[in-house]
Amino acid sequence: MYGEIMMKNETTWAVRITLNSIFVAIISFPLVFGFLILSYKLITQAFIDPEVRDNIESYLAVLGILSGPSYMVISRFFDRWNIEQDEYIESQRLNHKTADDINRRKLN
Repeated sequence: MYGEIMMKNETTWAVRITLNSIFVAIISFPLVFGFLILSYKLITQAFIDPEVRDNIESYLAVLGILSGPSYMVISRFFDRWNIEQDEYIESQRLNHKTADDINRRKLN
């Protein structure tokens, strides 16, 4: 149309779901959410209930056991996300570089 800039969206998502990724999701999500919920409950109950403050060591032990796998899941998630972002940026760079090379050849 006149006066409009038309942009073509050529984004494609390469999603690959494997049995391993399903197992990871089934285990990881409840683990992380359980850790977050137990942490929140411990903090809020420690201010209200004196019995929780007396038995805080046992609660901290449970949270300590859950924190290792939860940290690993969260760090792997962000590592994977960074890799995907780097791949996308690299593909865009190569795409623009190729388009620039073609334009330069047309000018020569």
